Amino acid sequence: MSSNERIYVLKEFAQKGCLLLALLFVVNGWLLGQEKKVCITVDDLPSTSRSLTDQAYINQKLTGYFQQHQIPAIGFVNEGKLYAKGHADPKRIQFLEQWLDRDLELGNHTFSHIFINQVTLEEYQEDVLRGEKILRPLLRKHGKELKFFRHTQLRTGPTDEFRTGLNQFLSDHGYTVAPVTIDNDEYIYAFCYARAKEKNDEELLKKISRDYLTYMKKVIEYYERLSADYLGYELPQILLIHANLLNADYMDELVALFKERGYDFISLEEALKDEAYARPEGTHRRGPSWLHRWMVYDEKPTSSQPSVSSFINKLYQKLRR
Repeated sequence: MSSNERIYVLKEFAQKGCLLLALLFVVNGWLLGQEKKVCITVDDLPSTSRSLTDQAYINQKLTGYFQQHQIPAIGFVNEGKLYAKGHADPKRIQFLEQWLDRDLELGNHTFSHIFINQVTLEEYQEDVLRGEKILRPLLRKHGKELKFFRHTQLRTGPTDEFRTGLNQFLSDHGYTVAPVTIDNDEYIYAFCYARAKEKNDEELLKKISRDYLTYMKKVIEYYERLSADYLGYELPQILLIHANLLNADYMDELVALFKERGYDFISLEEALKDEAYARPEGTHRRGPSWLHRWMVYDEKPTSSQPSVSSFINKLYQKLRR
């Protein structure tokens, strides 16, 4: 039974006053029995670190894990990070080859991780095109096509006109936008984790990682509820994380959070087949999840996703000084 059919049956029960039957229908045949699916998307390849050693470690760990566990993840590339001393670095390009050799997908995340609210539409478009000069032929070499684009900071444009113009440009160049439904502030944990790793502070590393996994569990639960409350079902989710040391070390534990909740792992292409992803989005100067954007368009009140812990927030502020 499709999600729309389930909603119809539930409404029929409710209209006829059969509230007990409606409740039993939900418990026995809907929410508890619903298949859960998630696509893992990894931003800022080859990594958030400029260190060649870190990049090698991060990409080897992530791609090896995804291949071993048959998780069809996709990585989004900032081509500017492939350059060293003004020239494309074959060693850094090789990290992308690892993804393709292991039958994983890659997408465009602009050249410079450009900040959309501070540039013109033309400047943003130019950065998109610069971000495919290496990537597009590399994908073709592996029998793949460049299909997906991920906005930087998840910002799609500060005005309706900007967003519409950018969407048309992306479509004209063969791109499908890669939305996000499970957004989070994982980058804050990753920043703290990287600083602790530089100092070889094992106690702090463990404390950060435990806090991270607790936080991500809350985030997953929040977006499950948001999807069920707003759409009436849990859509195939799209998770945003980054190519960093934290995820390289704790991908197994992060994946376990989803497995414990009954999730299967799917490709971005499969996730986007769900009808919800065709919904119109509202314009937003910041970069919230697409669930929030759809709610903005429908003029529905939105809530905030879980915040990082006070421990991490204080640590982050201290380390940034």
